[in-house]
Amino acid sequence: MAEISLELLKQILHYNPDTGIWTNLVKRSAKTRIGSVAGSLDKDGYIIIIIKGKHYRSGRLAWFYMTGDWPARKVDHKDTNPANDKWDNLRLATNSQNGANRRVQTNNFIGVKGVYFNSRCRLRPYVAGIGIRGKQRYLGSFSTVEEASEAYQRAAYQIFGEFARA
Repeated sequence: MAEISLELLKQILHYNPDTGIWTNLVKRSAKTRIGSVAGSLDKDGYIIIIIKGKHYRSGRLAWFYMTGDWPARKVDHKDTNPANDKWDNLRLATNSQNGANRRVQTNNFIGVKGVYFNSRCRLRPYVAGIGIRGKQRYLGSFSTVEEASEAYQRAAYQIFGEFARA
């Protein structure tokens, strides 16, 4: 539940759904000017806007601003850019759907989502797996990275549909 009202939000900030940019409608602190861009990037790349001492991710504020409802689930960025808060780039997602839309993790040495290398299996060392509701599902062992990646992609599209990202 939002700790601010929609009325207050619209009195102090303006959201442009075409650009995803927030602007200040009032002077909210010594550092802000009327008409200036609101928010700043956090360490994870999300735009954070402070209202009455509370930190809000701007994508969640955008959902509230546009629909009048505080988002009950995660607000997912379709293009995986957490600073792109254009309205057509935002959608509600479960934790699993949000995770399915993530890019390859930086600690993935193979560079292919859903695939890891198992050196103990010489004939089929590439293992594919997918996370569903916090549990890892084994998809098989394969001779090549490409085969393992295809298995992951098939499963991801079957399970997550539009949220699947290879």
